[in-house]
Amino acid sequence: MPEETIQETETEGVRKIETHIVCSKLQDRFGDEVVEAVEAGDQWTVVCRPDRVLEILTFLRDEPGLVFDRLTDLTSVDFSEYPGADHGARFHIVYELYSHSLNHRFRLRVQVREDESIASACSIWKGAEWPEREVFDMFGIRFEGHPDLRRILMPVNFEHYPLRKDYPVSGKGERDVIAPEDPGFVGNPFAEDDDQAEDDPISSERMILNLGPQHPATHGTLRLTLELEGEKIARCIPDIGYLHTGFEKLGEHHTYNQWVTVTDRMNYLSPLSNNIGYALAVENLMELKVPARAQYVRVILAELSRIADHMVWLGTHALDIGAMTVFLYTFEQRERLYNIFEMVTGTRLTTSYTRIGGLGWDVPENFQAIVTDFTSQFPAALEEVDRLLTRNRIWIDRTKGIGVISGEDAIAWNVTGPMLRGSGVNYDLRKDEPYLVYEDLEFDIPVGTNGDVYDRYLVRMEELRQSNAIVEQAVGKLPEGLVKVDDSKVILPEKDAVYTGMESLIHHFKITMDDHGLTPPPGEAYTATEAPNGELGFYIVSDGSGHAYRLRVRPPSFMNYQCFPEMVDGLMVADVVAVLGSINVIAGELDR
Repeated sequence: MPEETIQETETEGVRKIETHIVCSKLQDRFGDEVVEAVEAGDQWTVVCRPDRVLEILTFLRDEPGLVFDRLTDLTSVDFSEYPGADHGARFHIVYELYSHSLNHRFRLRVQVREDESIASACSIWKGAEWPEREVFDMFGIRFEGHPDLRRILMPVNFEHYPLRKDYPVSGKGERDVIAPEDPGFVGNPFAEDDDQAEDDPISSERMILNLGPQHPATHGTLRLTLELEGEKIARCIPDIGYLHTGFEKLGEHHTYNQWVTVTDRMNYLSPLSNNIGYALAVENLMELKVPARAQYVRVILAELSRIADHMVWLGTHALDIGAMTVFLYTFEQRERLYNIFEMVTGTRLTTSYTRIGGLGWDVPENFQAIVTDFTSQFPAALEEVDRLLTRNRIWIDRTKGIGVISGEDAIAWNVTGPMLRGSGVNYDLRKDEPYLVYEDLEFDIPVGTNGDVYDRYLVRMEELRQSNAIVEQAVGKLPEGLVKVDDSKVILPEKDAVYTGMESLIHHFKITMDDHGLTPPPGEAYTATEAPNGELGFYIVSDGSGHAYRLRVRPPSFMNYQCFPEMVDGLMVADVVAVLGSINVIAGELDR
């Protein structure tokens, strides 16, 4: 996007700033509604008052030259304990915006006092629905005009707001009173229509069906409440939160490196992708650049994780639809990959291998040979699966034309990853916003046309081939050198040095002690990577201490799952399994 620097004169309530055209247009159009504009790195944040937030958001979406057509994320920050903040406006609603046509990001923060509500953005972006419900659930902020403002992760009779600063990380004893009487898990979610049903002669033919939370096709604790007319779906309500364990709250109490272990528990099919994405976010906040060898190793492991994730998805997706043989092929490949992960990290699942500033340790000497052995045999195994499924008439009948979502709707719903590309939108962060060493590698981005289950399958199949090619290139280019930054204030010294040198021992204690160690400068940053299921983003607010003031995860499963009721509307019950499988919802990442 073209930028220009404009010197603004100081007006009441607005700081004297040098800013680019987005900030300038907002100030010209909305004047005193703009409180300040701040640049951190290459990211701009504009802070506004809440009175005209819908006008501001609509302007950002529709104004030529801006065209922020996607609401990437929406969250909130409780600034009541932030040093130097305006504690009168306790909360800020944070809108992370993206323009597909201009490949440009922008952040808007809107001030909200504790007793204030704010207008819902659902009329502008459909994808605001679940994030606004989460903000209501976690902070107690109401969104006027929201179509379904109720708790989403916490039980409906929960009385507190966990991400407020005055809520303790240990809770307030709610575990003794929530289960099993929680009304959020019983009753009819369509009960508000019971009065109308009495006057509807067809209503007697409708029934309520619970799919999950314990069902083989959900691959986790997902619950769907379906209202059926015969075998056709009239309405669908997802019920999530069964695995919610307060990952974001823990981010405010763990040190930056301690929280790496939490990322393993999100998408547990590809934990290394989570490790790497989070480490990049903190490193960007600290303006750290890791050595080239560490970057190449991260790319190799990220792409092997993508293959492992897609293999589990493909095997279970095919199994759900009735193709059992595919499961055997895919899980053989998954086992080969887990052997590599165990060789490198010491474990198969919860790897915790990255460190802020690099990797925990270097890869084994035979790493390149073992990885090359995998990549050389993988194409033949994938070809076997391709022959079993791609032109299989039963597979085609169960997937083609099912669960269709258009490219325009996918953007409006904030869908990313293979789902978005399956709908014809060419968006992949490895190309559009390259990180690590992806710019030095050659690969293609597969894009579908129809946005159905079959296209999402084809996109992932080609992604498997492209990831294999990326790994082959990265292994061939893997340089020698360090896998950690050479900074004793960031990285723990080697054990031998700790045992024999006083200075190394001091640095070890300084990094691991409370209120010491990694202390990013005060500020905020949003960093995203292309995880197997889509855009995995981390929004971090630092107050200069050894742990995040606010740590927000933008999970692809949470965003992608929002549009599920719309995708299955009018389909048969059997189609629900196919559509759900094509989304590949990971419950740990969904609920956090």
